[in-house]
Amino acid sequence: MSEYKAVVWFGNDPQPNTFFFRSPFRSWKFLINTVLLVVVCLICGFVISKWPRFTVFSPLLTLLLLNVVYPYWWALKRHTKLNELYLSGKIADEPVESPQNVLLEVADNSMNEGLRNTSFIFGLFLLCILFWKLH
Repeated sequence: MSEYKAVVWFGNDPQPNTFFFRSPFRSWKFLINTVLLVVVCLICGFVISKWPRFTVFSPLLTLLLLNVVYPYWWALKRHTKLNELYLSGKIADEPVESPQNVLLEVADNSMNEGLRNTSFIFGLFLLCILFWKLH
């Protein structure tokens, strides 16, 4: 009765990276990035429409396109390219400890973290502009 047994939880079982082998919208990381993109675009639209002189805020729209929308679009293109390689059979599911799986994990994390960081920082920038203009 005093003997302890280790319990293996399913969450601790390492799984190979499958982000590039299916739709990016099945990944919770990419869904968070999509929500951040939409929120940042809405806030930017609100900030631009709040003040009638659009020419003053056209650099804001340029920054939005270059810093948030463009990286998101390129992430979708890169995901599509790797997905096509998977569908054509040039890359396949590998075990967790394989070098290919490690590379896919690094690519997944760097792409999603980069998107999240650019969207979040630009959102903070927009909120600073909004609070500055409201005071």
